[in-house]
Amino acid sequence: MTDEKEADWTKSIASETICRYFYILFFVVAAIAGVVVLADIYIATKNPRLGLLSALRVFPTLLIAILNALFFYIICARTLLK
Repeated sequence: MTDEKEADWTKSIASETICRYFYILFFVVAAIAGVVVLADIYIATKNPRLGLLSALRVFPTLLIAILNALFFYIICARTLLK
C-alpha cells in the first residue's frame, strides 16, 4: 500500500467549494426526482396499473439517489468545514 498525498492541482480548491458542489448536486438530484414523481403521477392518472408498476420500480431508486446525494454533502460538511 502506498502513502499518497493530495495532488497539487487539488490543493487550490477550497473546502467550501467542494461542499457547495455536493449541496447543489443534492438539489439537482431532488429536482429531477420531483419531475420523475410528477411524470409518474401523470402516467398513473392515464393508466393506473402502469403507473403503480412504474412507481414501485422507480421510487426506491429515487429515494436512494436523494439520500446518497445528501450523504455526500453531510460527509463533506463534517470533514472539511470544521
